[in-house]
Amino acid sequence: MKLTVIANYGSEVKEISSSTTVEQIVQTMDSINWNNFHQVVLSINDHSWIEVGGNLTDDGLSVIYEENGRQYIIDEPPSSVAGMKKILLSYYAGDGQFKIENVFL
Repeated sequence: MKLTVIANYGSEVKEISSSTTVEQIVQTMDSINWNNFHQVVLSINDHSWIEVGGNLTDDGLSVIYEENGRQYIIDEPPSSVAGMKKILLSYYAGDGQFKIENVFL
């Protein structure tokens, strides 16, 4: 899986890894200043990915993912970086737990 960080509302894109590890996900999420707007994308390919993002100040947080050509957005956004991290780690593990614990529209 590829791990990418997008900053400043899409103006800065940085690929962290093309063969991501759990440690890279955790380190990346913990290293971001979430008072500023960021998006973190974990992708299998162009049609299978998850994105967590936003900020803790003005915009709030959100989660969106694409699966089988359809995109789903979280109904009740996470309230913390830890919540976003938990969703990313579930997606990485392929356990589907993030879909069981959250409602996506």
